[in-house]
Amino acid sequence: FEDQTLYRSIIGSLLYISSWTRPDISLSVNLLSRHVGKAKEFHWNCIKKLLGYLQHTKHLGLLLEPTHTDTAELCCYADADWGTDKGTRKSTSGYIMFLNGSPVFWKVRKQNFVSCSSTEAEYACVSDVTNSLIWFDA
Repeated sequence: FEDQTLYRSIIGSLLYISSWTRPDISLSVNLLSRHVGKAKEFHWNCIKKLLGYLQHTKHLGLLLEPTHTDTAELCCYADADWGTDKGTRKSTSGYIMFLNGSPVFWKVRKQNFVSCSSTEAEYACVSDVTNSLIWFDA
């Protein structure tokens, strides 16, 4: 793939979209952003598929409904893979937080160390989630 500047520009736009309105593409964008500056034809084809997916699902969005209670329920789901980055063997963590059933915060990131087991990768993910929950509760 020749035009690395175009690739970077599209990734930047996708990062913005995935950060604010489309948690469903966060993992794909995270994985594609790892190849900024060294993208190949395969990565460009993946971006085209992702853009096609966005075109076909442009009716989707976040819906924040009013609640009729005085309590707020915060719920979080998290997961991690184990060493799937072929170059570094690092794991990827992801989680999403819901406030009264609506997604309000989500994150996908490559862990900054190599986990020796799937349990260690999951614990690292839970640690990230806990830090975010503490921040969210503050």
